[in-house]
Amino acid sequence: MAGNQGGAVRTPRDADGAAGPVDYHAVFAVLTAPKAVLSPDLTVLDANESLLRTIDVPASAVVGRHYLDVFPAHGPDGSSVERVVRSLERVARTGRLEMIGPHRYDLRRPDGGWAERWWITTNLPVLDAGGRVSAVVHRAEDVTSVVLARGPAAPDTGRGEVSDCPDAMSLVDRALLLGSSVDRYAEVITRERSASLAIQDSILTPPPDIPGLAIDVRYRPAVPEVHVGGDWYDAFVHPDGETTVVVGDVTGHDVAAAAHMGHLRGVLRSVAFATDAGPATALDAAEQTAEGLGLQALATVAVARIGAPGPAGRRAVRWASAGHVPPVVRRADGTAHLLTARPSPMLGVGLGGPRTEHEASLDPGDTLLLYTDGLVERRDRSLREVLDELPGRVEGLGDVAPEELLDALLAELVPHGAQDDVALVMVHVDDGEPSTGPDV
Repeated sequence: MAGNQGGAVRTPRDADGAAGPVDYHAVFAVLTAPKAVLSPDLTVLDANESLLRTIDVPASAVVGRHYLDVFPAHGPDGSSVERVVRSLERVARTGRLEMIGPHRYDLRRPDGGWAERWWITTNLPVLDAGGRVSAVVHRAEDVTSVVLARGPAAPDTGRGEVSDCPDAMSLVDRALLLGSSVDRYAEVITRERSASLAIQDSILTPPPDIPGLAIDVRYRPAVPEVHVGGDWYDAFVHPDGETTVVVGDVTGHDVAAAAHMGHLRGVLRSVAFATDAGPATALDAAEQTAEGLGLQALATVAVARIGAPGPAGRRAVRWASAGHVPPVVRRADGTAHLLTARPSPMLGVGLGGPRTEHEASLDPGDTLLLYTDGLVERRDRSLREVLDELPGRVEGLGDVAPEELLDALLAELVPHGAQDDVALVMVHVDDGEPSTGPDV
């Protein structure tokens, strides 16, 4: 077995009949699907026997080498390898599972030619006790026979979803492609997973690149088997150059909650962009629109709109909340505080608006944090207690660079995983950016 660092296989039960510890390295070795364990920099730490047989190389040719050294980009299939590498890098950075395929990557035949192969690859993060990604499990499923039987597959979109073949394969077909058994339970689990991933990848899009602002996002699910729930983030630029960021939390932890979340996120984004509404007005209009369209969803939401910089680089911030936990501002000197205000009702309860808009400001070096309540909810403590401590916990991360802040915050507050989904948005004002407007 490649890279075996463990001891001998332990017996399933001790002498007294009690269940003994499981040797998971031995389990990994006999798994039928090709699998590799990679470090965050994509060095291969281990590979199971199935992978070694598939590529017909010894462990010494795999372990300790970079992924691209083991699976080089060659010929027309090189783009598939590049997409897989980008997915692995995203998983190592964000801690979010991704699935790609079917995509083509041919294997070398003994005669020197190439054998056509189609794969579905799944990249899963392994988190350490601090909540950081310590490794990535890379799983490949050979679906060549199914793809060729159905005809050539559509090109992989490279966005981490299972791509459709031209005849619009069903979710059951996708379950079969993933190597699941055809019994009902496995089929249902695969349907949930595939649908959730498709929803998540289409909704939780990367933030825009904006000169003078660094925007970062994270999403950590509480139910990794389903992998998506009702939490979301969003960030977009208005025609006038101002930026709106959003976090929200629709009640529920299943595919239905994800679907409601997708609808509500789209409604709020469309209203805010098309009408150029401020945060409070956008929340009120989104609630009215959702009600008029028959969207039954209860949600808490926080919206902040960041203006253009003034002569001193200061940016005005207008924000509003629909029953959401308060934002946090970390100043350039490391101090932090909550943006508190009288709470407004959550969306969907029928109490209506108008909600209140509040004002703040960000100077160069300041950071705004929006988050969902999974970051601060605890079974053994009141939400108020944890919120009161939150600025101090953020201040304790004062030496953490902005691009590392969200990962550090997750490691600090939910090191062993959250009891609820967590979505976060960070907006950091770069130092020394050019000014374009009046001071605020």
